[in-house]
Amino acid sequence: MENRLEKKFVYQNGDESYRYFLISGMFKENYPKRIVNSIYFDNDVYQDAWDNINGFGKRKKIRIRWYNDANNFSASVELKKKIGFVTQKHKENLGFFKNFNDLDLFINEEKYLNSNLLMKKKMNLKKILFIQYHRNYFELPNKKLRVTIDRDLKIFQNFPNNFINIDKCIVELKYSVENSLFVNAFIKENKLSNRNQKFSKYVNSFLEINENARI
Repeated sequence: MENRLEKKFVYQNGDESYRYFLISGMFKENYPKRIVNSIYFDNDVYQDAWDNINGFGKRKKIRIRWYNDANNFSASVELKKKIGFVTQKHKENLGFFKNFNDLDLFINEEKYLNSNLLMKKKMNLKKILFIQYHRNYFELPNKKLRVTIDRDLKIFQNFPNNFINIDKCIVELKYSVENSLFVNAFIKENKLSNRNQKFSKYVNSFLEINENARI
């Protein structure tokens, strides 16, 4: 289990002023760019989405995630919990899949519910939506702060076609609790505070397809 703090900074697509922040902080790219694929699950009344929208202090998200191609990939189930300001992430490997249809069959047969992570929670879940985006990874030389840049967000109704674009670029700061003072000072020094806002890809995608009458 991983405990950390997260802060998100939202930019419109095309606004690349965050690059000055990366350059001034002397961030180094610490992992190759990759495509992130996430299928989110919720119950019949969309409790996780509404808990987040209503700003409850304890909330969660459940997803199946894999990276890059939808052919010959390994996927995992993740339970992400927010308790106050602290984020906890629990992860369990689901195995290897030949293609997206292979994974979709696995989900539709509800085999994913056999995961120890979900069995312990006795969750009644259904597939809600599929989100895909491109992610870059950066880190400060002192290792006290990691940054991810997410762009080209797509919400799929029928993968690989029929999707909605989200016209946003999400810069996310990730760090341990003990580095809070350092990171807060770093944010102030780089004048990022006015960009800091709540942004959940699941919730914003949920609201987007709600507005389009697709849920």
